[in-house]
Amino acid sequence: MSTIGTRIRNGRIARLFRRAEQISPGAEPLPANTPYWLLWSTGIVAFVLCIVAFVLWGTNGASTLFDMIVAFCT
Repeated sequence: MSTIGTRIRNGRIARLFRRAEQISPGAEPLPANTPYWLLWSTGIVAFVLCIVAFVLWGTNGASTLFDMIVAFCT
């Protein structure tokens, strides 16, 4: 759990966070060039697969999807 950028001033929770930071100083900061294109493309592919699954389910029923899963897994 990273506490980078949080603003906890005092109190019990603040002591716990400070203690955790002292125990695990190996937390690496996030890189400045996070590949957001990879995250977006993965989300879009998952969304398209869901739409295709719903279309196949609606047009041909569940048996088509189950047959495709069995064919893919064997």
